[in-house]
Amino acid sequence: MFEEFIKNKKLGGVNCLIWKDGQVIYRESVGYKDLETREAMNPDTIFRIASMTKPITSVLIMILSEEKKFGLHDPITNWFPQFTHMKVLKQPGEYEDANRLITIFDLLTHTAGFTYGDFQRGQLRDDYLKVLGADIDSELTNEQWINGLASLPLVSQPGELFNYGKSTDLLGLLIATIEGKPLGKVMEEKIFHPLGMTDTFFTAPAHKRSRCAANMGFDHSGRLVNLETVPSKMALKERPAHLEFEAGSGGLWSTLGDYLNFARIFVEKGRSNGVQVVKPETIATMCKNQLTPLQRERSRLMGSPIFQEHYGFGLGLAVVMKENNYTSMPCAGSIGSVGWPGTYGGWWSADPMKKTVSVFLTHSMTELSQLSRGIGFGLYEAVDLFSAYSKEHA
Repeated sequence: MFEEFIKNKKLGGVNCLIWKDGQVIYRESVGYKDLETREAMNPDTIFRIASMTKPITSVLIMILSEEKKFGLHDPITNWFPQFTHMKVLKQPGEYEDANRLITIFDLLTHTAGFTYGDFQRGQLRDDYLKVLGADIDSELTNEQWINGLASLPLVSQPGELFNYGKSTDLLGLLIATIEGKPLGKVMEEKIFHPLGMTDTFFTAPAHKRSRCAANMGFDHSGRLVNLETVPSKMALKERPAHLEFEAGSGGLWSTLGDYLNFARIFVEKGRSNGVQVVKPETIATMCKNQLTPLQRERSRLMGSPIFQEHYGFGLGLAVVMKENNYTSMPCAGSIGSVGWPGTYGGWWSADPMKKTVSVFLTHSMTELSQLSRGIGFGLYEAVDLFSAYSKEHA
């Protein structure tokens, strides 16, 4: 399926699988995990999964909710009073007061009013990038990061609109604050260890770094190359040991097998490999659309509609609401299927009706300016092919 993409240098290498009724029915490793050494892609290659981190952070917050650590509609000011008096940007230079406090539910549904700097223009974009710095390997302490986010205006009133952005990072810091330990440690205790996800972490240990795929992307001419850092320098080639901030929205590394173990909980009612990590009713709530028709209609990602009538958004991930033949973004499958892609090339969907999971991992890292020039679209062609193949054979 992917040899032409590798040959034509649209992608460096791909790992993918399809799991159905308890077994892997298709697995493919093709291409290279490093373009310079020409080392072949392996099934156990470790990738940056970017926003595929978000569903993991969201499941973790739901586990803490089950443990009665908070209610989903509790205001985040219970832990972070910095967000008590938020301003909302109406238009450049004009603000209004937030009409209510931000809740945990708002963060889970991306309706809090936070955004990403790269998705904005003008002063707000500059302020986001200046105040919060790198999305993943941030030099800020957790407290500095929280204070910085609280100093920035919201782009809509809390609960009003879906705005993809920093909400899941704040969820991760909320988890760390409630548990009194780093986010990665809580993930390890409550998700990774129970599910046997031994190759998922914020920092790859020294003895596993040789298994990590190189940061692959495109140079200014559109040539596929190894990159020293990811686009916009949001992450470094190697994460410095002294960093405290762990990006709950996009900082994890993982493998094909590990992410399958996680994704199975959305097919097996909170269970994977015989381990119940979250209650069936919790999974059902996460996989139920939480957006109003107007919110779905007005939702945009990089300027394009993302939900409309065919897709919705639950708690931390997208859900298929109507069968369609559209592209695979943000997920694909029967009604009730869920998933959420990663900007560095990862994609997955879990289909509870067909009892299938499809996972696609690669490194294809592009700047927004490159996408506007047509550079990097081979990734989306490959994911669409894989998605269509998954529908047909599962």
